[in-house]
Amino acid sequence: MKCSIKVHGGFMPRKKKSGLKILAEILALIGATILIVYGAMYIVGISLTVFSMFHMKTVIFSLGRIINGIILILIGLIIFAGYNVIKISLKTEMNWTVLLVLGIASLIFGGGLGSLLILLAAIIDLVATV
Repeated sequence: MKCSIKVHGGFMPRKKKSGLKILAEILALIGATILIVYGAMYIVGISLTVFSMFHMKTVIFSLGRIINGIILILIGLIIFAGYNVIKISLKTEMNWTVLLVLGIASLIFGGGLGSLLILLAAIIDLVATV
């Protein structure tokens, strides 16, 4: 009986990140969490009020809020996937341009504090790369 053990390198060494890059990542992840909470609040809050409304105009208006909530949740999940918090295969790396675009998009769809934190993370990441 022959036994052979193959040893490989194990884990790949991580690149050393600067303090500003870590700060930008933390701010972006906190902002993404807030976006997901805002999106869930939009969806749950509107779905609870639709039952008490009788006009079709209010239902159409609430449909827009539900779409905004879904988009905010998707933006938060994209940021989580970009920083490998959740395992979704994205072919992009989180840098300041991606954070800037996602921050502006979330600001347009009503992200509030979460989108401001993502924009702040984009500015800090820009300063760290220059």
